[in-house]
Amino acid sequence: MASDNRRAYYRAQITIPLQWRILLPEESRIVRQGLGANLFRGTGVPNPIDEFLEQATPGSNEEHLYRCLQLVNNKLDFLIEHAFLHPDRSSPARGDVIDISGSGLKFTCRDHIPEGSLLKLDLVMPTTSRYQLEMISEVVRIETRMGGYTVACKIMEIDEGARESIVDVVFQKQRKDIRTSRQVQEDSNAH
Repeated sequence: MASDNRRAYYRAQITIPLQWRILLPEESRIVRQGLGANLFRGTGVPNPIDEFLEQATPGSNEEHLYRCLQLVNNKLDFLIEHAFLHPDRSSPARGDVIDISGSGLKFTCRDHIPEGSLLKLDLVMPTTSRYQLEMISEVVRIETRMGGYTVACKIMEIDEGARESIVDVVFQKQRKDIRTSRQVQEDSNAH
């Protein structure tokens, strides 16, 4: 029901692996100054595959091939980065996203995180070509649950392409849920 949804983006219940860490005071200051995107991994150097993809004819086999290469490249970047963690940084904590939209998310974790904390989040979204999404989020609520906590966050800084990937995944999930509920309804009407 769209009238009941007061959010800017629709939300879906999806389980996605997540890594998180609380920002250092200097990083928090950068975010509060509106420069949080500077904390993302991107070097500012364009990826050659992205350049080829921009030149490919939409809907062509060439475009499909470049999208596949882009996905493989993003997965390799993810594996390389996690195989060679920066020695000056502590290993990020892990959790699972349980609810997500283009403007916020909830995740589960074992550690208590104070409300108002700024977090660097890395999500693995295997159904998107970006594969790994990064964002800066603020903890707006934390609830105790068996074995840990549920943390609700508002997205403070995110690349718009990453936000679009989230919105696409939420849309795909909604379509799947609608099809499933229709099938269940048809099956119950048949009996």
